[in-house]
Amino acid sequence: MNQPHFASTPLLMSDSGIAYRYQKGGHQSLPPIVLLHGLSQQADFWYPVIESLGSEFSTLSIDLRGHGESRRMEPDYRISRVSEDCMEVMNELGVGKAILVGHSWGASVALHFAAVNPQLSAGCVLVDGGAFTPANILQSGSITREELRVALTPPPGPFSRAELMANYLPAGIEISTQQRESVMAAVGRTYVDAPGGGSVTTMGFDRHMAVLEAFFDYNPDPDLAALTVPTWILIACDKFAGSRAQTDDDWTQSKSHVDIKVRQKMNIALQHWYGAVHDVPLYWPNRVAQLISHAASAPVFVGVKARLT
Repeated sequence: MNQPHFASTPLLMSDSGIAYRYQKGGHQSLPPIVLLHGLSQQADFWYPVIESLGSEFSTLSIDLRGHGESRRMEPDYRISRVSEDCMEVMNELGVGKAILVGHSWGASVALHFAAVNPQLSAGCVLVDGGAFTPANILQSGSITREELRVALTPPPGPFSRAELMANYLPAGIEISTQQRESVMAAVGRTYVDAPGGGSVTTMGFDRHMAVLEAFFDYNPDPDLAALTVPTWILIACDKFAGSRAQTDDDWTQSKSHVDIKVRQKMNIALQHWYGAVHDVPLYWPNRVAQLISHAASAPVFVGVKARLT
């Protein structure tokens, strides 16, 4: 791997208190890659992907509002507001057009940014999120807002080391020892020591619920309709998702409707990655990096609906 170890890159702070890591790549002709993590994570989540991208790409990974070292910011967690935070950091660094890459909740931020700011977006990659959100589930009428809130409420912790290992390194995930260490390094800053032992999330339970509540109000469909930049949507088809819970069924339905929503959009390529779990950047960083590299390097976008197995 050509990229310097991610931890050696300093965690910087914007004027308004947004934490981020910025690595300048060797090829300045390539657009920078802006990496936006999911709910409850932080910038280091992208560590395996950044390592896989190598040294030619400039990368900007941000602790989004409410997360990591940006958790002390004003508690305004609307997707539109978090998108503005990203623009602020880009402006401070003098970053022009960039490839916006988001995972899960962060994919919604990337989608909104690219839809509203096409002049600043060279392309967009949405990793198992963005094109489908809790608002789509609520829109279906199959579940109430309160029922969905309960279903998506995370355990408060504290968590033992063994519990964290079991969560991020489940038995069904076949990865090398080096990859296992990379995964745990990527999520390490997500947790802090709890006073009574074990670990709790850096953002805390109450803030997590506040971000989730704001997320319920973001319907991605208008942004998908307005989107004009080249976009790749990656949907993880988890072979381990065998639960019969109502929420799982609703998520499956929301994912299945993405194809209909983007069918007439020739600037969007939809990919289904079979065997990938939701946190695919942690476990398949090389494949995610290859997709990002393609998005950043493709001179001409051809709108083909691709399905990868």
